[in-house]
Amino acid sequence: MPSENAFELDKGSKIQRQGVAEKVVHRILDLVKSGNLKAGDRLPAERKLIEIFGVSRPTLREALRSLSILGVIEMRHGGGAFVTDLQAKSLLAPLDFFVSLSAENIQEAFACRRLIEIEIAKLCALSATPEDIEELDAMLAAQEKVAEDPIGFRILDADFHEKLFQIAGNSILERLALGFYNMALEERRKATSSPLVTRQSINDHKEIVAGIRAGNNEQTAAAMAKHLDHIETTTLEAMKGRTTGAEQPR
Repeated sequence: MPSENAFELDKGSKIQRQGVAEKVVHRILDLVKSGNLKAGDRLPAERKLIEIFGVSRPTLREALRSLSILGVIEMRHGGGAFVTDLQAKSLLAPLDFFVSLSAENIQEAFACRRLIEIEIAKLCALSATPEDIEELDAMLAAQEKVAEDPIGFRILDADFHEKLFQIAGNSILERLALGFYNMALEERRKATSSPLVTRQSINDHKEIVAGIRAGNNEQTAAAMAKHLDHIETTTLEAMKGRTTGAEQPR
């Protein structure tokens, strides 16, 4: 178990009382950054960690909970604490929580979504394979069949965007995009109850795929930018409680 030896390096310097849980968190993060702790390592037993850091059981557990929220460790029932795979999907998981609590900053969130998804659109145009394009075409055909079905559309819309995130081939961008995609879902459910909204979304998706098929990153980026403009407009309208015939694609 290489992790216990790594922790022994710190045994000589007990953590001071001020901000002890935070300091435990930073000490463990430093061990991960330095490579003394690696993905899959099991942390020493709780009593051993208490001795190493010179902290109380409640303080240690608070630190471990914080590291779990950050996606750095996972607690296994009856099996102790392990370093996670340290992949982007684990480490960026708190973003989903942050975005869900930030509806009041919706315009700022959409500004971030533009930066991320327009870049993803460009990457898709440059890296999509014929198989990817074939799958996107099939998704468009399926969307056409559920244009009058809001629930069916929302399911297929999520699949479409997630496919774009995957084609781009950047796991960090993918996680960020998923986090922002999931914001203000309740308002977007209201907006996508209109067939006019879902129809506009499908048309936008077709333009995005056309750019990808042409291998034209600027065309694809422009199509995605227009799509996101439609999303923001109708999401804001839904948040204000207005019912309009405006477009609301996702």
